[in-house]
Amino acid sequence: MLRQLLWKLSIPVVLVAAAVSARAETLVAEADDQPYVIADSEDGADGGNADTAPLEPRIVTGGHLGYRFLQIDGYGGRGAEFDYLHSSPVFGAYYNRLGANLKYSLDGSFLNDHDYYGDLLFDYRGDYRFHIRTESMFHNLDREELFTPDFFTGRADSPSVASYVAVPDPTYRYGIRTEQDLATFRYKIHDFPFHLNLGYWRLFREGNRQQIFADQAFEGPLNRIYAVSRPVDRKTHEGTIGFDTHLGPVDLIYSFQVRQFADDAPIPVTSFVGGNPLRVAGLQQHNEDPDSRLISHTVKFHTSLAGGLVGAASYSYGKRENLSRLSDISGADGTSTTLHNAATDFVYTPCKEFSLAIKYRLQEVDHSTPATIGSRFTDAISVRPTLDSVNNIVTATLSVRPANSLTFVGEYRGSFLRRSDLGDRDTLMHWRDLPETTTTHRGRFSVISRAYKGLRLKAQYEYSSADTPSYGTSFSERHEGQLLATYNSSNRWGATAGYVAARDSNDVIARSVILTFPDITFGNYGSPLARDKRDNRLTASLWATPLTDFTVTASYGFLRTSVDQSVLFTSFADAVSNAAAFTSQAHVYALNSTYRLNENLDLSVLLQQVRSLSEFDPAFLAVSQGGAVIGDTASIRDISRTKTVESTVSARTEYRITQNVSCAFDYSFRDYDDEASASIFNGTIHSYMLLLNAAW
Repeated sequence: MLRQLLWKLSIPVVLVAAAVSARAETLVAEADDQPYVIADSEDGADGGNADTAPLEPRIVTGGHLGYRFLQIDGYGGRGAEFDYLHSSPVFGAYYNRLGANLKYSLDGSFLNDHDYYGDLLFDYRGDYRFHIRTESMFHNLDREELFTPDFFTGRADSPSVASYVAVPDPTYRYGIRTEQDLATFRYKIHDFPFHLNLGYWRLFREGNRQQIFADQAFEGPLNRIYAVSRPVDRKTHEGTIGFDTHLGPVDLIYSFQVRQFADDAPIPVTSFVGGNPLRVAGLQQHNEDPDSRLISHTVKFHTSLAGGLVGAASYSYGKRENLSRLSDISGADGTSTTLHNAATDFVYTPCKEFSLAIKYRLQEVDHSTPATIGSRFTDAISVRPTLDSVNNIVTATLSVRPANSLTFVGEYRGSFLRRSDLGDRDTLMHWRDLPETTTTHRGRFSVISRAYKGLRLKAQYEYSSADTPSYGTSFSERHEGQLLATYNSSNRWGATAGYVAARDSNDVIARSVILTFPDITFGNYGSPLARDKRDNRLTASLWATPLTDFTVTASYGFLRTSVDQSVLFTSFADAVSNAAAFTSQAHVYALNSTYRLNENLDLSVLLQQVRSLSEFDPAFLAVSQGGAVIGDTASIRDISRTKTVESTVSARTEYRITQNVSCAFDYSFRDYDDEASASIFNGTIHSYMLLLNAAW
């Protein structure tokens, strides 16, 4: 992650370190089948016998040292979302050794104490290999402001009014540091096809984030909406042990995995007011992120992957347990989920002109929950039955290559989903509006052509249909087309262009309304709702090398999603719906150039701008009750509208002092501006970095 950030800042030595490290890892992965070279006898009188001499190990090392200074105007969390916004020293180093028997690679970079990277890869003769990696990054989080001022409105349970009071949080800066640690070890029994594999992985998150919640269900005279700073201290540990071996015509792979998630931060506790008949006043826990444990076993078989006829099969069993720490509620820790996954693959490639692949996937999900849960504040509460599901997926792919310059690919994919335990339809505990079965068919056909040297063309069409869409955002029909063209001319210039258009439609969205007389029950809304979604994506880029040491690249991207749908504004017996539209689009412009002025001086410049727009626009609707207008949609579009411009300018210059030493200066400018409103998230970041690089 840090390496990607430094790449954006165009630090050449880090690129060199990454390239050397990646090459060393590739060489480490190669079989150790040529550890010696044969040296001819000096006088040739040994009857053709030769002496052997070990290869000299190849060592590549280097590093960089410098300082990065940041200047921030306004809020920088949007302009540099994944950057810890503090000035700091910067350093890094790499050391790679590639020998006949011993190979290892050490690579590390430090941007700040929240953003760093380290990697060690070690291999001895292919028999012992271990890999250790650690990396950390920082994510800036937004702080949303609550409404102001407080207001009064009517109550559903009384003719008097209710007050709504905002309780804002004092903290302004929110962010989370995420760290990943990995350690793997592989042992091979020498000259025997058996490997023992051990692994450990840890994901750690720390920081703070904003938590917004209300103190009750808006049924009392006083309703408070809180925004609080919530600490984040989450750890996920995962351990694996397994083996793989070659057993004649097949390879066998087994893996056992244990994953444990723990939230070490305290569960939030707040003093809630009374008023809701189902809950009394007092200190109560809320918004828990429960601990959990996952245990899984996986077995895989496959035949030779050399080609011709290849078969593979796998089965996985896993069980996830909820380890809730709630004391106000009892029973949540009694829930669990069991997963069964099976897969089979069959690939037949008799010649380079023909290939057939058939794949089957099965996933079965079984949930276990108690019938009721207990609470210190109310009587036992019935639990809605959890959904169990079985999903069967079949995929068949046929590839035909009648000529070296022409390829046809056809694919069919069928998904057959079945749900169970939906509950009694005549009770409130039923999973209404969710079908018991959903069958989806997808067909895809593509043509790939290389009719001219340097030119590659691809055209693809895809059609999908679902008999009973699962959700309101699911499609009943989907059409998608793709066009892609790439051209390179003798390494002097090239161009790439692509266009993707997709349309989803669904006019059978069933919705339920709440009937309050004579008892509270569910009923069907008068007619199905409809939804139409259109996606368009256009990309184009052009690069050229007009001079030997000068390269320029220009690119453009356009993304647009528009949705027209019916929206249910109320869910009671006299439900009201109306047409609404949602639009989201972005234009991306970029210009990049590099120039080598002479043997000692390199220059590069990057310009990029992203202009985005989104809005939710319902047709005007006045919601009335008893002849009085209680609400309308007149201002929703203005409230939801966002129009942002994100601009980036970066420049780099590197001067080689000697063959092994160079210095570099990097400057970057990043700006986030919400033009639709005076956003509190607007801000500008200037970054200055001076580096001294060395490589041997």
